[in-house]
Amino acid sequence: MKKMVFCLLTLLTCGVAHALPFRNPAEASLLCDGLFLDGSCCYDWCDSDLSWCDAFSVRFGYDGNFVFNRHLEVDASYSGADIDNTEICTNAGYVVANLYDRFDLYATFGATNFRIESNASAFGGPTGARLVLESETDFSYSIGFRATIFEWGCTSYGIETEYFYTRPNLKCVSLEKDFSAYPASNIHMKYREWQIGIGVAHRINNIVPYFGAKYSRGQMILDGANVLLSSGGGTLIQNILIRDLETKWNGGYVLGISFIDCEKMALSVEGRWPDEKSLSVNGHIRF
Repeated sequence: MKKMVFCLLTLLTCGVAHALPFRNPAEASLLCDGLFLDGSCCYDWCDSDLSWCDAFSVRFGYDGNFVFNRHLEVDASYSGADIDNTEICTNAGYVVANLYDRFDLYATFGATNFRIESNASAFGGPTGARLVLESETDFSYSIGFRATIFEWGCTSYGIETEYFYTRPNLKCVSLEKDFSAYPASNIHMKYREWQIGIGVAHRINNIVPYFGAKYSRGQMILDGANVLLSSGGGTLIQNILIRDLETKWNGGYVLGISFIDCEKMALSVEGRWPDEKSLSVNGHIRF
């Protein structure tokens, strides 16, 4: 029976189920020692037995998400034009409540900014001209749930779901570097994204590589903001109507690695593609 379950989960992970936990899929089960309570897995890395001190624990840390290109397009109800490049930078604190070294309920609280560059024709501007949108850095948050669903020796399978939201102001719109506008603070770049995923991790001493797949949907709501671009002398040269954006590709894969310090601390680094080209860094301590 165990072999059948193991084979089934392997097929799900490597097949068409485009889903991946963001961060290590086995993270809920990696740390069993704390700063105040000691467990036994520092001496037996792959021991899945539980003790009373595993019933509840908390972890705190840092979460950095650096997206070099999130593939977006103009909302299909308008033109559906591709956006060439979308950069997203998030630095956040990381808070986790854990139950029985199997289930994580977590949240991030931090700051996010955007930089979008594309052909101006995607927003009704002159074809061939480069249009750049930049946001201010503003508050962002995410909430999520993660579970270790199956363990086979030092190999673990996990699932995750997460929701992210931020609402920075549109700071600057520029066209070909010669014409720009600084909109009023009531023009927001509301961005929300949700994700589901499944992945597999395998522990080798204090190193835990992992792989998985994810399905996510994101949307940037700009409410049809009308921006008037002018030259340095104040001459009006272009009227840009900024439409809502949405994710072009929704499925992707992840490769990452976690480093464990005797069950109290963990540091993870991962890359994600092809729906986005990104790098994430996460470090946390169990109390």
